[in-house]
Amino acid sequence: MNDAGANNRNDPEAWTRGGREFSSSREIYTRSLYRICLKFTTSEDEDEGKPEPATAYWTLYGRPTTIGNGGPNSHSPDSICRRMDDSMTGPAAGILTRVNDTDGEQATAHALRAGMTVGWQIRGDRGDAAVRVGKAKVFMTGKNGPDGGPTREAQILTLDADRWVLCKGASFAAGNSVFNVEDCIEAKQRITIHCSKGPMRGKLIDVQASRCPYVFGRAHQADLCIMDRELSRRHGAILYLPNRNGNGANKAKTGNGIFVLVDLESTNGSYMRLVGPYSMKGMGALGVGDEFIVGRTGFSVNHFDFGISEAIGARPTMEDRTVVIQNLMYEPSHGYYRNEPKEHLYELAMTSFAAVFDGHGGDECSNYLVEALPRHIRQAMLADRESLQSAIEQSRNTARGEQTEDAASELMRKILKAAYLRTDKEFITPKTAPQSGSTGATVILMGRRLFAANVGDSRVVLCRGGGQCVELTSDHKPSRPDEAARVRQAGGFILHKRVMGELAITRAFGDKSFKMGIKAMLEEEAEELAGGVNENEQARDLTAPLVSAEPEIASMVLSHTDEFLLLACDGLFDVFRSQDAVALARQELIAHRGEPAEVARILSDQAIRVRRSRDNVSILIVVLRPFWEL
Repeated sequence: MNDAGANNRNDPEAWTRGGREFSSSREIYTRSLYRICLKFTTSEDEDEGKPEPATAYWTLYGRPTTIGNGGPNSHSPDSICRRMDDSMTGPAAGILTRVNDTDGEQATAHALRAGMTVGWQIRGDRGDAAVRVGKAKVFMTGKNGPDGGPTREAQILTLDADRWVLCKGASFAAGNSVFNVEDCIEAKQRITIHCSKGPMRGKLIDVQASRCPYVFGRAHQADLCIMDRELSRRHGAILYLPNRNGNGANKAKTGNGIFVLVDLESTNGSYMRLVGPYSMKGMGALGVGDEFIVGRTGFSVNHFDFGISEAIGARPTMEDRTVVIQNLMYEPSHGYYRNEPKEHLYELAMTSFAAVFDGHGGDECSNYLVEALPRHIRQAMLADRESLQSAIEQSRNTARGEQTEDAASELMRKILKAAYLRTDKEFITPKTAPQSGSTGATVILMGRRLFAANVGDSRVVLCRGGGQCVELTSDHKPSRPDEAARVRQAGGFILHKRVMGELAITRAFGDKSFKMGIKAMLEEEAEELAGGVNENEQARDLTAPLVSAEPEIASMVLSHTDEFLLLACDGLFDVFRSQDAVALARQELIAHRGEPAEVARILSDQAIRVRRSRDNVSILIVVLRPFWEL
């Protein structure tokens, strides 16, 4: 038996039925999360000055997380207590647990059907828990139907949104209303829904397949107008998908098709209650980005917590940009599913992206990078999908130390380098391309494998257990001998610590004039420059770019005890040593029991107001675990 198999025998949380990536907490390339960060999506009413719970809560591997109204001094204290939510039926109204082998094969089938599960599930045996259904949009086709009126179609925007089948016994909530599916009549392609709570309580609604998409909401134009202020105007819809069968418990076939509940990107969401056919284990499996409610308290599922501060400082303009994408499964530009085969998205689903871009000479380049760089990384990973899958499998089967490179990390380095260079080329190639540029400090988390890539002088710093500071990037400045040598090798020079006396960094996105090579920059003067090269010097490449967009990439495997990542521009590090910035951030995270956005703001204020930084100051803190609780 291999090491993973031996370890699994002693791990009650092991989920070998889910596949290799879920079988062990030691797995590197995995969608399975050791812990998840729950962010509140609803606020609790003020209760005589009682403090609002923290805005984030972390689950703990191997321990169930209960959600209810059981206070800390009660007989059944809850991990997350919401005393003011009187819609909860008591303590443990919702229970978050790992999916594991003891749940059985059927639970595994349901969980793997649930989008891109991270190995956790929510249950609520008393009907308190519900999961937000997939998103869709409904639009007019421009064609007329059989009755002469305009026809509508729907487009599903979320992977596996069709898992939420409206079969007999299903129950869903929207706003203040609860609806139950009373009957499914196959021959007539019709379902009958009963409203058990809300403004339409007691009413029966028949939904015909021919009327789908059947829109409900506050709008008078909706097929079902519900006067409920908690609903959006076009809140949700019932779709009919022909030639489809339900899966697992949802084998409710209606005229060779199924009725599916979707959310029309509403403010408060549409939720399938985990009762009846959805009460079985695995039905409430969750993925990154999913949302669920217990009672009326809402949560989102996150890989990590993060906070951003962007301050203009003493500069007249703000040219920095910051971006966080919890996983790259969906296209970064719009965040929607475009019908890619699910098996093509496995590697992207385990990959997170975060970056700080420090623009100069204008904000065009940094604005462009926010969307373009993660898009090109995603495209490159998809293009090399088969090779990446093979490399990951090879890495899993090769016994190496965690901190050594493996086949998958070596391939990802090539992918990231190509994506960086392609992004830069796309920006500078048009004749009308602006002359602005930008640094880039990025973090790519692929399972537990971290890649820190940078161009310029923005930094990525890791705080390990106990406050140990690890700089994962090295500034690209003319003061670095190797960088200065590269510039000179291309025929350039360093003057006043700047490339050609102008640019304070040696690598960057954009900066079009520095990418064309010294020969093109100086044109006829280039011949004289080349003729003046000392014969003892190595021949220079006068077509090489003076400023490069090729990143330096550090790679390592994160430990379950690592604490947080700090990404920031030089506006912070001009006045802070990395160790000092990490120490202050850690101190404030402990004092605030998290709250990374507030801590990032405190760090920024210290840089600008106390230490007198003269630049824009952009800070991103990515919290990897709640170290202040342990």
